[in-house]
Amino acid sequence: MQEWEPYVQYGMLRVRETSCCGEYEWCCEGGLYFVLRRNGEGYEATPRSRYAQARPVWEALIRNHRHTSQRQRDGKPTSSGCDRARPSAGKS
Repeated sequence: MQEWEPYVQYGMLRVRETSCCGEYEWCCEGGLYFVLRRNGEGYEATPRSRYAQARPVWEALIRNHRHTSQRQRDGKPTSSGCDRARPSAGKS
């Protein structure tokens, strides 16, 4: 399970990537990288670290997360597409 802490801004925040549904953002601030997410009252972040340590956290979150959008069809939530199976490398 991923560790999260309240986000405190230390410098110029740069969002480098955003997940397909917007749930997670890959960020850089002051030369350190982390993942940012909204928690209802504000934002929380993974611990900040250098790129090589932080990037696997981002990739694991993106690979494993499931998201159901707030949109509804026939009274049932519809998927945002985040839970689609990802194609395997080398297969067509």
